[in-house]
Amino acid sequence: MALPILNTPTFEVDLPLSKKTVKYRPFLVKEEKVLLMALESQDQKQIMRAMHDIIDTCTFGELKAKDLPVAELELLFLKIRSKSVGEKAHIGLACKSCDAKNELDISLEDIKLNLDELPDTKIMLSDSVGVIMKFPASDDVLRNIDSKKSDVENTYNVIGACIDKIFDTDNVYDVATQSKKEVQDFIESLNQQQFEKIKNFFNKLPKLSHTETFKCEKCGFDNSIVLEGLESFFG
Repeated sequence: MALPILNTPTFEVDLPLSKKTVKYRPFLVKEEKVLLMALESQDQKQIMRAMHDIIDTCTFGELKAKDLPVAELELLFLKIRSKSVGEKAHIGLACKSCDAKNELDISLEDIKLNLDELPDTKIMLSDSVGVIMKFPASDDVLRNIDSKKSDVENTYNVIGACIDKIFDTDNVYDVATQSKKEVQDFIESLNQQQFEKIKNFFNKLPKLSHTETFKCEKCGFDNSIVLEGLESFFG
């Protein structure tokens, strides 16, 4: 006689950048095992690939996690995780006044993407030359981050992967049809002011954000701390 198989509930989440509504289910024990093994390795690429696999499986093949903007991948993983192991995250935050650690439970349902000031994807670098940027997908990060290379090299590689088009008054150049060296030569030809415009695009990218207020248990100071990025909610 076959053992019973338990049904799992399904939920929906709106992905604000992709303009999609996606159905998902909680991850199962076998999928959590893969994630825990990746976390134990402390290898960021292995952790990212485990997140990809879980999202692909838990969204019933509706999307490819590697193609999602990093911000949406983190949002979707947070939603799946909250329905899988609990809607509260237990974290420790240091008081701004006395530095004492305060243990807090944060509702994962309160965490949103910060979409207040989305960057313009069209950036004019001069009167006649500009670029069209795209939000970095997690696959862009995976393919362009190498632990054997310097942070500067990795940063330039990710920036190059996020330039979608380069244009001037006469032509539009699809970066996907250009060699990696040609793109890097273009980036390295920029002056500091032009490069700063591109860096500012990345500074304004949407990210998971939540403001937590609490009274310090030791000194009574009223704290207000902004938490940003997926890692902030699993401390």
